Amino acid sequence: MGCACKPPVSVLSGLLLTALTAMPQGYTISAKPGAVNYVEGKVFRNEKPLLDKGLKSTFLEANDTLSTSIGKAEVLLTPGLFLRVGENSQIRLVSPSLTNTQVEVSRGEVMLEASGLLKEQSIQILNHGSSTTIAKNGLYRFTADDPPTAAVLDGKASVSLQDHKIDLKKGKQLVLAANSKPEKFDTKKEDQLYAWSNVRSEYGAAASYRVAQSAFNSGSGRWRGFGYNGFSGPGWYWNDGFNSWAWLPGSGAYYSPFGYGFYSPRLVMNAPVVMAPGLGRDRLTAQVPIDPNNPAAVGMAASSPWSNQQARMEAARSMAASGMRTGSGAPLPSYGSASDPSGAFGRDMPGGGRMNGPSNMCYPGGPNSMPANSSANMPTNSGNPGGMPGGNVAGPPPAPPPSGGNPGGMPGGRVTGPPHQ
Repeated sequence: MGCACKPPVSVLSGLLLTALTAMPQGYTISAKPGAVNYVEGKVFRNEKPLLDKGLKSTFLEANDTLSTSIGKAEVLLTPGLFLRVGENSQIRLVSPSLTNTQVEVSRGEVMLEASGLLKEQSIQILNHGSSTTIAKNGLYRFTADDPPTAAVLDGKASVSLQDHKIDLKKGKQLVLAANSKPEKFDTKKEDQLYAWSNVRSEYGAAASYRVAQSAFNSGSGRWRGFGYNGFSGPGWYWNDGFNSWAWLPGSGAYYSPFGYGFYSPRLVMNAPVVMAPGLGRDRLTAQVPIDPNNPAAVGMAASSPWSNQQARMEAARSMAASGMRTGSGAPLPSYGSASDPSGAFGRDMPGGGRMNGPSNMCYPGGPNSMPANSSANMPTNSGNPGGMPGGNVAGPPPAPPPSGGNPGGMPGGRVTGPPHQ
């Protein structure tokens, strides 16, 4: 979950301003932490109710609070960082600085998805006298109830508590109390905020994909090889089709801890995608970009890290058998390493990995390459490609669960109905 091309923070503001002239008309750009991107149920800003309309201009300022009762909310921090607030919870935005963002969790639980963290940025979560600094891209959970905890589902963090500094690695959690030590947590324990975050990550990737496509198709060429070392303006871009902000990376590709992909305009046309039903304001089938080496289980909403890993293992097996496709339906191109200029955009790929071989596949004994699908085109409304859970190339999309639900059976609406309502 990294990128080979990262600009210094000192040039970040200038690039964002330049990007305003590079984007097609109709897009609004922001890098300001604190945007309230999505609300569901009863959500309050400074104790006043928030509705899901007009969120384009809804931001938390310094020391503003956001709380929920029977509801959830998604708050955007720096570009590529998503803070999701569970039911009966409250946060306070202590500092909305782009380089030093601080959020306090005062009640309930939150989950932080960090997919675009830059080395020069500082993201801190304050919780009952402790301060947790996010050290790597990953997935983090914080609870403020008795006892307050910090957990690393994926990534790495550093917890400052009283006079002690404690490193927290993947699979460990810490009770935020004196003399506590990191312990393993139950990865099979079901967590509805985890499941909801998984679905929101899918929506975020789909919205980002549309914005990146629009930037690529702007025709000006300013989004290809433009700016600092070929760096395009990053930030949050408003996407009317999804009625939400979308993260647009400036260069390279980034991957969420759930396996979704966020591609820059330079790489977006060669991004592997999976079809998912019921996304966006129009609730039609949408293309969702994925991590080619460890793909998401698109359409699934696993409620624990363990069950999500099982679903992703099955997705990887299916894709290994049937191949990956880009949004145009073409076979996924072979990407060379970061040091090999002969590969397609090889220098932009994170970590120098090859996209045509799942070298870090999440199950043992995986194949060395993914053969191309023999089908000439992506299905338009015939389920997920490659036999992904929730559909297959040849058959119709799965019927929604009897009790309704968002994609993957999330409670609250049908697959073909309005998202998350």
